[in-house]
Amino acid sequence: MSPSPDTSVFLQAAIDAVRAAGAVALSRQKTLGPSRFKGAKDVVTEADIECDRLIRDRLLKDFPDFDLLTEEEGALSQGSDYCWIVDPIDGTINYAHGIPLWGVSVGLSHKGSMLCGAVYLPVYDELYTAVAGGGAFLNGEPIRVGPCADLAEAIVSHGDFNVGADDAERRELNAENFWGRMRTVAGVQRVKCLGSAVVEGAYVAMGRLDGYWMGYFKPWDVAVTTLLVTEAGGRVTDLQGRPWTLEARTALFSNGALHEALLEALDWDSKRVPHPPGT
Repeated sequence: MSPSPDTSVFLQAAIDAVRAAGAVALSRQKTLGPSRFKGAKDVVTEADIECDRLIRDRLLKDFPDFDLLTEEEGALSQGSDYCWIVDPIDGTINYAHGIPLWGVSVGLSHKGSMLCGAVYLPVYDELYTAVAGGGAFLNGEPIRVGPCADLAEAIVSHGDFNVGADDAERRELNAENFWGRMRTVAGVQRVKCLGSAVVEGAYVAMGRLDGYWMGYFKPWDVAVTTLLVTEAGGRVTDLQGRPWTLEARTALFSNGALHEALLEALDWDSKRVPHPPGT
C-alpha cells in the first residue's frame, strides 16, 4: 500500500528534520560543553537543546497548526488531530560519552495513532522510515524483522537502569528491570542493554535484535519505533500483552514469532521483586 500524497509530505518533513538535527548533533559532539543534570541520573547536553529547537522550528514553520511534543521543550497543544512527537537525541548518555548508539526520532500521530515517522542514527548514516500501511525501510530498502522462532536462540534487550524522576521511582523501576532481566536471561541466548530506545527498536525492526522490552518510557522514546516494528512484520504490546498505545507505560517489541514466549517469560502480572541493595 503506497502512502497518500499528504502522508508523503509528512514523512519527508520528518526525514528532513532528523537528518538536519543528526548532522548538527554529530558536528557538535566533539565541542560539547559540560552536560547538565535535569534529574539526579538524567543529563541533557547543549546539542539536545539545539536539536530540539531546530526540529520544533522546522515543523512549526511548515505545519503551524499541528500539536507538538518534544523531549526538551515539552508540549504545544493547539487542538489538532495531528501531533508531532520528537526525540532530538535519544541515548543522550551514550552521545555525551562518545558511545555511537544514539539517534534522532520524529514521528507524526493522527488521533492518537502513529501515521509515519523517521529515525536517524547519524554515526552509521542509517535512516529508518515507516508509514502506517506502507512498510518499513532502511535507507530506502524494505526491512523485515528476524525469523527467530526459538526463544533459546533469541537476542533480546531491555531499557536502561536508573531512569525515573526521584529515588523512589528509580528504585521501583530498577527492581522491575532486574525482574525482567532475571526472568529472561536463562531462556534466551543473550540479554543486552544498549542505552537507546530508538536504536533498540530499529534493531528489532531490521532483525538485529529479536525482542526488546521497556518497563518505563516517554512517548518520544518509542513512538516511531512501534510503527517501524509493526510495519516490518513484528509486534508491539504492553508487558501484559495488551494493545500498545501512546498512553502505555510499558512495551514489548518482538519479531512476532517470539512475542507470546517473551510475555510468558517476563510474566509481568506476577512481578514481585524486592529492591536490590543500592538501587
